[in-house]
Amino acid sequence: MNAPFLPGSGFTDPVLGPQSLFRVLLDAMARPGMIYSAPETGVRGPDALPREALALLLALCDHDTPVWLDAGLRSTSVPRWLAFHASAPVTDEPARASFGVWRHDAATPQLASFAQGDARYPDRSTTLIVMCESFAGGDALTLEGPGIETRVSFAPRGLPAGFIEQVQDNHALYPCGLDFLLLAGGDLVGLPRSTRIIREAR
Repeated sequence: MNAPFLPGSGFTDPVLGPQSLFRVLLDAMARPGMIYSAPETGVRGPDALPREALALLLALCDHDTPVWLDAGLRSTSVPRWLAFHASAPVTDEPARASFGVWRHDAATPQLASFAQGDARYPDRSTTLIVMCESFAGGDALTLEGPGIETRVSFAPRGLPAGFIEQVQDNHALYPCGLDFLLLAGGDLVGLPRSTRIIREAR
């Protein structure tokens, strides 16, 4: 017997909640590599995703923005929760996705299979929300590019296998390519397509 669907809750304040999250999101994308704390918004939902990931999906998605979920997430109640709160359709076709969610322990998709945008409309690409374990204790990475005065370094731990190499290839497609939001422990880091990632020698 299937467990009953539990709708959880949306934003406690449907105006100020998304606004506060958007401010943090914009700051994170404008200053790549800097760690920002996601605000508490009251969003509750399936345990398969942390609250800040659910809140981001509610703030960003609607009926016109297909969402790609990794295979494990598609078998949870997350698709039904998204439909209930945001009317957002879930797709298993990466090229159709406006947004995607990828957990660090899920199978690695090919980033080239997602929407890349084109020369006329580079913004018509997928933004991926990527789960990792923490923003410390992993491989040392150095970031360069717009929004970074010189260089920024951080060491995310538990990124999906092959993620950094694919993001380096993605940067070469600029101004096309994907944008990324990394989430860990209630914090987030922005990695826009314009950011160059250098893996430091061990």
